[in-house]
Amino acid sequence: MFYDVAKFLVNIYLSIFYRFDVKGKENIPEGVPLIISSNHIHWADPVIVACRTGKRHISFLGKQELFKNKVFSWVLHKLTVIPVRRGEADVNAIKSALRVLKNKEVLGIFPEGTRVKEGAEKEPESGLVVLALKSKADVIPVGIKGNYKFRSTIHINIGEPISLKEYYNVKNDKEKVKEISHMIMKRIKELAKG
Repeated sequence: MFYDVAKFLVNIYLSIFYRFDVKGKENIPEGVPLIISSNHIHWADPVIVACRTGKRHISFLGKQELFKNKVFSWVLHKLTVIPVRRGEADVNAIKSALRVLKNKEVLGIFPEGTRVKEGAEKEPESGLVVLALKSKADVIPVGIKGNYKFRSTIHINIGEPISLKEYYNVKNDKEKVKEISHMIMKRIKELAKG
C-alpha cells in the first residue's frame, strides 16, 4: 500500500520534471522472480526504474549509509529497500534478497555498486550473478540515458530477459561469475546507448 501510494505520487513529480522515452516494458513478465539490473548515472535512477518500468514492485539493494537518518530509514524500509554493507559479503542482505526472489518478486540491483558517469568504466560487482544463480531468476537488463535537466528526456531501454540456466552449475567458479557479470554489464551499456 505505502509503495503504491509513493509510486503514484513520485510519478506525478517525475512527469513534471522530466520527459520519458521507455521501450521494452513487455520484456518484464508477471508472476516470476526477476532481477532488474541497470546502469546507475544519477541518484534518482532507483526511483525512475521503480516508477517507469511497469507495475511490478521492485525491492532495491541500497547502501547501508542511506539508513543513517531515522525518518529516511523508515521510508526506505516501507519501500522494501534492502540495506547492504558495501565491501563485504553481507549475509543478511543476501538472505533478504533471496527471500524476495523466492517469493517470485523483483529485486533491483545496480551491478557497478555505485553511480558511474555515462561513458566511465567500473568493474561490475559479482553479487548480481551470484543471486541470479542461487535463485535461478532471470536478469532484466535496463539501460538509462539522460542528463536529468529540467524537462529533458530520460531514455529507458528494457532488454529481453537473460536466463543463466546454462551456468547454474558454475556458481562457485569466480572467474565464470566475473565473466557473466561482464556479459550482463555489456548488454546494459548497449541498451543505455539506445
